[in-house]
Amino acid sequence: MILSALRTKLGELSGRFDLTVDNTALATFFLNEGSKFLDRHSETQKTWASNYSYLAVGGWNVQIPSCRAIKEVWVANSEGKRWQLEKVDIQEMLSNIMPQLASSMTTGNPLYYSPAVTRQVPEAGTLPPGSASYMDVLISTGYPYTAAIIAPPPNGQLLVDVRGLYYSAELVDDADSNYWSEVHIGVLMKAALREIEVFNRNRQGVRDWEAAIEVDLDSINKDLVEELIAEVNQMEG
Repeated sequence: MILSALRTKLGELSGRFDLTVDNTALATFFLNEGSKFLDRHSETQKTWASNYSYLAVGGWNVQIPSCRAIKEVWVANSEGKRWQLEKVDIQEMLSNIMPQLASSMTTGNPLYYSPAVTRQVPEAGTLPPGSASYMDVLISTGYPYTAAIIAPPPNGQLLVDVRGLYYSAELVDDADSNYWSEVHIGVLMKAALREIEVFNRNRQGVRDWEAAIEVDLDSINKDLVEELIAEVNQMEG
């Protein structure tokens, strides 16, 4: 179901017909917040996703949109060889693996990655003059982005596959849809109706909707479990 139809349905179910005519932006807000609520409280076959981007020769980071949590990073070269990078914490990356400027490091095949800190304070501040000669600074291209540091810098262009937990697509234009609006419309409606009760400060209404949503998500999440245990007939160990 597309966004315009979702707003109409939300107005019908809530009795808030103003959401379909006068407050369409508010209806869109409730639907998107409901979608995020479902993303954070479930793990389905569509919770996991990949983001692909190129890492140029000598590059040392990739930025990833809408990523809730980075779980794996894979790289592949132009010859079709693919390998997984080992995760290290940011302290290990900066103190031992990448203790100098990326431009000073010997290039090669990347082996490690680390989720990065990308926020600068003050938010709209500028870097001190000449700071680029002291250290590499990674600033996110926007609040929805997270980033990963990759080392050593590659000696050839690589395709980077960042696998992890991602938010569903945001609903913006009338014809937009996402996983919840296409596959589980009823659950999305319940989540949007919960958001209305949250902002109305109706605790009982919030609890009632959460109880109904939990029943739905429990069933949906079981589909992923069934897929994971398929053809497994013995425990590891």
